[in-house]
Amino acid sequence: MPSFLSNSLSALQVSGVAYFATSFCLAQTPAITSGGVVTGAAYTQMVSPGTVVSVFGANLAPSAATAPGVPLPTSLNGVFVTVNGMKAPLFYVSPSQINLQIPWELQSSIPGIATGTFQVVVTTPAGPSAPAPVSATSESPALFTQDASGCGAAAALNAAPDGTLSVNTPSNSAAPGDTIALFATGLGAALFPQVPADGAPPSVLTQFYYGGGVFLDGRDASQSFRGLAPGLVGVDQINAQIPLGIREGCAIPVAVYTDPFVSQTAAISIHSGRGPCVDPPVQSYGSVTLSKTISSGTSSDGEVDLLTADFPAAPGLPAPEVPAVLQPGAVQVLSTEIPPSRSCPFQGYQELSAGTIQVQPKGGNVAQASPQATTSGVTYQQTLPQSFVAPGQYAISASGGAVSLSGTLTVGSPIQIQTSLAKGTTIDVSKCSSFVLNWTGGDAGTLVSATFISETQNVSDAALAEADAAAGTIVFQPVCSPGVPGSLGVTGGPVRLVVEVGPYPSNLTAFAAAGTTGAVVGAWKYRYIFDGLALLQ
Repeated sequence: MPSFLSNSLSALQVSGVAYFATSFCLAQTPAITSGGVVTGAAYTQMVSPGTVVSVFGANLAPSAATAPGVPLPTSLNGVFVTVNGMKAPLFYVSPSQINLQIPWELQSSIPGIATGTFQVVVTTPAGPSAPAPVSATSESPALFTQDASGCGAAAALNAAPDGTLSVNTPSNSAAPGDTIALFATGLGAALFPQVPADGAPPSVLTQFYYGGGVFLDGRDASQSFRGLAPGLVGVDQINAQIPLGIREGCAIPVAVYTDPFVSQTAAISIHSGRGPCVDPPVQSYGSVTLSKTISSGTSSDGEVDLLTADFPAAPGLPAPEVPAVLQPGAVQVLSTEIPPSRSCPFQGYQELSAGTIQVQPKGGNVAQASPQATTSGVTYQQTLPQSFVAPGQYAISASGGAVSLSGTLTVGSPIQIQTSLAKGTTIDVSKCSSFVLNWTGGDAGTLVSATFISETQNVSDAALAEADAAAGTIVFQPVCSPGVPGSLGVTGGPVRLVVEVGPYPSNLTAFAAAGTTGAVVGAWKYRYIFDGLALLQ
């Protein structure tokens, strides 16, 4: 076991992350804290077979005890834990925390990427705890971190060109083009050539059948190995190459994913000269958006007018990319990654405050938005009076914070959708017939985007098409093959159609601003949501 990971797992065993500690009394039965069954890497509340899991609570063991070696025992200090009635291998037990491995055999109870529930029971000499439910899937990726907190520096090894290995730290960076080894748990159970026995490390080099990847600063990194970490129980290893030209610094975001799940985001250090990292100068940008959302077929139909704004800042933060606009008739299929239930703060990353933002329509009353505190600074999300967002000019200004701005945002015209989209409407493309969305109104030179969104269990996918508002129509042409029903490329069944109208991404309004190194832009949006539709394909 690499020493840094051994230390990380040892720290996990006695981590101060425990929700609470209570002195053990033999007369008291064990009690698992509500929400206290989590991944042992990120402390997120979604687990899967084969993974390292931590259980927090009170009276969980008479005293602390650690497994003497592998294979891991299923009983320690008179304590055993069952998951859906099956005894789990134990790393460590104590009065307030237990670390275990979910048995591999439970994979059969979680088909595909569906969500299920595991019932966890801790039994001590004083008796069993009440069952504690925990959401379970076939995959629940989570990165180990060096301090076992689940946030901060990733448990990562640098692989130098001469083959030597060393821990990635701010004083020992990896260079672009180098390979790093990341350590995680929950990347899946579809393995080859074999699944190891519960509580045992793999006996041969074992890789995952199914894919996934590594996000480094939002970019996909190529992988040379993705499988079980040799010599370790319940730990996965991914060897990935740092892309050339990537941003360098002391806290470059890294995450691992297994469609559609994504781990929490940790950090690695990257420097072209290796050695101590060097943060580039802080870069910052901003955006202010006025939006009107009109929903139908949902549980909260009606209109919501909103102001949102953010002003991110970080060392070397790249400027926001301008998304490409689809050609008329093109349909793009999108997949949505499911983020973890935990968000980690990042060294040097913050959301700047612009103080109070004021918005005044021409000839109307002023509306204000105050900053709302987050773990990394502030954000803005202010509900506006109904009908506040409408065609016309808006004077927008902000002062009293690190960022100040002023300017005029001209909001364009809405559209009136003519296609019938009442709840329960069936959209049939199975016979290769197109779906046509028609509207009137809108301004030439503004963009209309239409997105079918399908959500089944944990899977969220979408089909997107776009057109200029002047076109008055968007056509979704299904993909057709002889003898095969037409398809939009998304999961069939219940779908939602979201139609958005706004400026082209390359045509946003630039505000006069101070306190940011890059542009602060203004945008507007009309959003129409039609829920409860049926897609037949």
